[in-house]
Formats: sequence, C-alpha cells, structure tokens
Amino acid sequence: MTIPQLRCFTTVARLENVSQSAELLHLSQSSLSKSIAKLEEELGTPLFERRGKKLTLNAAGQRLLEYSTRTLRELERTKDDLRLIATGTETRIRIGTAWSGPPLMECIAAFHRLHPEAAFDLDSGIERCDRPDINDYDMLIYPAGQKYQKYKGTSLCEESYSLAVCKAHPLAEAGSVGPEELNGLSLVFLRSGSAWVEFPCQLCNALELRFASCCYADSRLLHRQMIVSGLSAGFVPDSVSDFYRDAPEVRLIPVRDRRFSRNILVCFRREKHLSPLARAFRDFAAGRLGLEQKQE
Repeated sequence: MTIPQLRCFTTVARLENVSQSAELLHLSQSSLSKSIAKLEEELGTPLFERRGKKLTLNAAGQRLLEYSTRTLRELERTKDDLRLIATGTETRIRIGTAWSGPPLMECIAAFHRLHPEAAFDLDSGIERCDRPDINDYDMLIYPAGQKYQKYKGTSLCEESYSLAVCKAHPLAEAGSVGPEELNGLSLVFLRSGSAWVEFPCQLCNALELRFASCCYADSRLLHRQMIVSGLSAGFVPDSVSDFYRDAPEVRLIPVRDRRFSRNILVCFRREKHLSPLARAFRDFAAGRLGLEQKQE
C-alpha cells in the first residue's frame, strides 16, 4: 500500500466517480482503475460497490477511508514541520470546527487570496472528541456546552435546526413544526461510534419525545439518502441546509422551538503559540466575521 494509492483511493471515495477523480488527479481513467484494482487485490477485499459509473464505499472501504484520511493528514503535517525546520516559516492554519456556514468558507477564501501560501487544515470532527484540545488548532469553532466550558470564546452566530422530510411525507407542506408534532415520527440522527450522537437527538431524549423508530447514520450523505428514501425524517442545521436543498426530494421545515438551536462560538490558540501567518488569519477572521464588534 503506497501513498499514491491512498491518494487515488481517497479521491475516488469522496467523488464516487472514476472519470471525475482521474481528471482531478491528472491521470487516465484506466491508470486510476488499475491503481484501485491493485489496492483491492493487495488487501484481499473489494472497497466499493459499483453501480454503473458511480462507486459507493462498502464497509471495508469506509474503514480504509478513515485510515487513509488520518495517514495523509499526518503526512501533510510532517511535511509542514520539515518545511518549518528548513525555512522557519509555518504556512499551515489548522481549524477545528463544528460549524461550516458560508461565512467561514468565504473568510478562508478571502484570506487565501491575500496569502496564497496559506494551507488550511479543517477538522469537522471535534464534536466526536471527548475533550477537544485548543492546542491542536489555531482556531476552534464550537457549540456552547459543558464540554467546552474551559474555552472563553466569542459568539459567532445562533444556529437553528430544521426538520428535513421527503416530499411525500405528511409534514412536507407544513409551514413549521413544534415538538409535539415530532412524536410518533421515524427519525434518523448522525452518530459516530457509541460515544457521540448529534445535538438534536440529545434534545429529543431530554424532551422525552417518542419516535416510531430511531435510525442512525455516520455521514451527512447517508443521512440525506435515508431522508430522500422516505425511511426517516432528520434534523438539519442552518450551516449545511444547502446540501439538503440540493436534493429536490427534500423539504426543510422550521422548528417552532428555540431549544432547537445553539450558540456557536469561536476561540483562538494562545498568542505565543500562533505562527505569524496564523496570527494574521486570526486578526483577519475577527474583522471578517464581526468578532471584534461582538466582543465590545
């Protein structure tokens, strides 16, 4: 198993299409297909379910994607460390985030136009960690809650949740829903392992809502597919609502209860631990996201 093989596999796993992946990797489709086939032969197991041109990860492929993502990330960090030793310049900016709204992406893109040398490393899995460590990141974007009480962050926004249903669902034409209307529904929640389940699930349990069935998915894609199929309804935060609206079969319905929202905060690594480029990004992000005004 080689690094080029892992790069090929990871790209195909994310795009689920060989031709698009080959174009992105500047390879021929036949070369890319041979690389994937050789990896599967070496591992002794198929990694994808093939449906025409579309490839979907099977259980073995999902496990390898976790490994390859960690490996490639560590490789990039090692290269950054060696570059820092060689040049004295740190160019990577690490962001741990539980929120991925357009303002964040626009901020990163605007900063990158000013500093094309900046390389961003975004980690969306901080909620799955028992105790996220700010020392692992230059910037941490997190929801208000007990797990994060030791951080003194600045409020970024209030993020609300909508209920996502398929267009054939009885609630599809509703203008809004209240907690009482959630009783008796079949719902799907995001979950990772046995230690983490998304906020709306915790809230529904606290409200003692009773569901016809409760399903779980470990990715946004699977979550959306289960909603599209009509199997379950699910909760969707504002920051990823466009991903669900892209599916014409999905309807998003506001929830009439402020408890189905959460405050999103931002904090930064200590000044002395930030690289010059990370300090520049901190100052830029504070102005771009309006953090300076909110602190006043």
